[in-house]
Amino acid sequence: MATALKKKPAPNRAVATKQTTAVVGKADMPDYLRKSKGRGNEAVGMADVVIPRLEVVQALSPCLKKNDPAFIAGSEVGDLFNSVTRENYGQTVELIPVIFKKQWLVWTDRRKGGGFKGAFDTPTQAAARIKEEPNPADHEAMETAQQLCLIRKEDGATEEIVVSMSRTKLKVSRQWNSLIRLTTGDADRFTGVYSMFSVDDSNANGDEYKNFGVQFVGYPTEDQYKAAAALYEAIESGKRELKADPSQEGIETADTGGEY
Repeated sequence: MATALKKKPAPNRAVATKQTTAVVGKADMPDYLRKSKGRGNEAVGMADVVIPRLEVVQALSPCLKKNDPAFIAGSEVGDLFNSVTRENYGQTVELIPVIFKKQWLVWTDRRKGGGFKGAFDTPTQAAARIKEEPNPADHEAMETAQQLCLIRKEDGATEEIVVSMSRTKLKVSRQWNSLIRLTTGDADRFTGVYSMFSVDDSNANGDEYKNFGVQFVGYPTEDQYKAAAALYEAIESGKRELKADPSQEGIETADTGGEY
């Protein structure tokens, strides 16, 4: 099998030095704790667990505000980060795409209290959910491309991540899907590795913000391919659910007009 290619920077962009918020995992756990059997987690099912989202730091992101609970030390505009662990990946990550799914996410206007009201497979289902609200006009069903991926870490390890792409990010999702077809053809979706990075963009009002950019960089190792295949099978069999972190972080950016 072809070996993975070295990471290539996108044209005309600087790759930031990786700055990471420390996340202690089982690999760092002392031996006397590693042998424990998971007591206390008996009632936690997959429906109670979300998959982290990959987000990009915007000029008004909470992670830049020192007094905000979402603050990430060392973060800069354009950095990519994990919405759950708060790990800062720098301005580029390598992703192995696993599954693509279109959903309609219902949000309450942040100025009206904000909040996530659910993810639906059709706009009709989302519209029906909005009608249940006392003030339907304060809600929107946002068409969202959910790209479930594995992040390929610098040490070769992988971790699950969802790239949720709505509004102007939908065009990036379509470009990525086209790129996958061009680079891997009829092979599994997870036979390619893609670099994702932040790029400058602007909305119809001329407001500037950071969007995603993507390019093909190579192929996964055999172990990484097997990990992606296992995740695919778990989702397709119903053992796992594609349930992304529902926080509104990343929604209130310049491309949305600051409304959600």
